[in-house]
Amino acid sequence: MSDDDQMSRHDHRPAPRRAASPEDEETSAEQRTAGSTAPSDPLPHRAGSANTPASSPHRRSATGEVDDQLTSIPRAPRRGRPSRAADDPDPAPSHKTMLIGTIIALVVVTIVGVAVYAINSIQPAGPSSTPTATSTWKMELPVQIGAYTRDPNATNAPSTEAGTTTTSATYATKGQDAVVVLMSRPQTDLRAFMDDAGMNSVSEQQLSDKSGSAQCGIDPDHNDTGCVVLQENTAVLVLALLNQSRQDLADLAQQVARQTAGQ
Repeated sequence: MSDDDQMSRHDHRPAPRRAASPEDEETSAEQRTAGSTAPSDPLPHRAGSANTPASSPHRRSATGEVDDQLTSIPRAPRRGRPSRAADDPDPAPSHKTMLIGTIIALVVVTIVGVAVYAINSIQPAGPSSTPTATSTWKMELPVQIGAYTRDPNATNAPSTEAGTTTTSATYATKGQDAVVVLMSRPQTDLRAFMDDAGMNSVSEQQLSDKSGSAQCGIDPDHNDTGCVVLQENTAVLVLALLNQSRQDLADLAQQVARQTAGQ
C-alpha cells in the first residue's frame, strides 16, 4: 500500500471527542433551567392523545391519579348476568316440570280408559254362547206345529257324527211344502252354528215376544232364508221354502223349540 493511501485512510477516521469546556457546561445548565421553568400547557392533554408523548411527566401524573381514584371506588355487582345454569346446553329437568308431565300422562290415560269403557258399554251384547241348561228331552220333532204338519210316516231317526246329533223333517201347509226344520245338539254358539252351516248375510233377529233373539241368514246353495234359536243346548233351525220373512221364521223356530222341549 502506498504512502498516499495510508494517509487517506487516516484522514477518514472519526475525530476524537473534545472535552466539554466550562463555558459549554454553563450554557447547558442554563438551557435545562429555562426548560424546567417554561409554562406548562394551560389545557392538559387527554390520556392517550397523539399530542402528548408517552414519556410526558404530566400524563403519567394525571393518569396515575385517575387510576388510583378508579381503583378505590367500590364497584356494584353487574345485574342481569346469566347464571352458569343458563350456559348449560342440557340442563336437568326441574321437579316442577316432571310433576306437570306426570299429571298430563295420568289425565291422558284416564281419558282413554273412560272412552274405551263408554264404547264397550254402548255396543249391543251378542247372543249368549253359554247354555242355561243341558237338554234332556228327546230330539223328536212333533207331527204338527201350528199350521205346519209333517208326514208321520216319513220320519228320520237322529244321527250322530263327530259328537253332534242332528234330526230334520219337512213341514207343509195348505198342501204345499213350506219349511224344513232341523235340530242339532249340543250347540252353544248360534253364530258359529250358522258359519258351520255355510249361511251368508247372518244377522240378529229379535223375537216377537221380546224374550230373546234368533240368528238369520241365507243358504247359498238354494238361496233359502233360515233362522235358528237356542233351546238350552239344542239349536233349532227353520229354512223357508215359500219366501217367508225372517220375523216369521224366527218366531216359528222358537215355537218348535218350546214345543219339542215340552214347554
